Amino acid sequence: MAQESEDQVNFYNMEAGPNLKFLAELDVSGLPTFLFYEDGEEKGLLAGTNILMDEITAETEKLVRGKALNDPK
Repeated sequence: MAQESEDQVNFYNMEAGPNLKFLAELDVSGLPTFLFYEDGEEKGLLAGTNILMDEITAETEKLVRGKALNDPK
């Protein structure tokens, strides 16, 4: 998915262990967690072990179209 959206979306990953303080600041309490941001503002979050690739893809597409999960717009 990253290659398909590389001109519109940036994907990052991090190891939880060395970054616990940072993850706490982001309110991440479970893994895996996918955070969706636009212009530095959180627009959505998916968390838990049962996240499907289709859900991640749908959320990414919504963000690209300007309608991300949890976005009050």
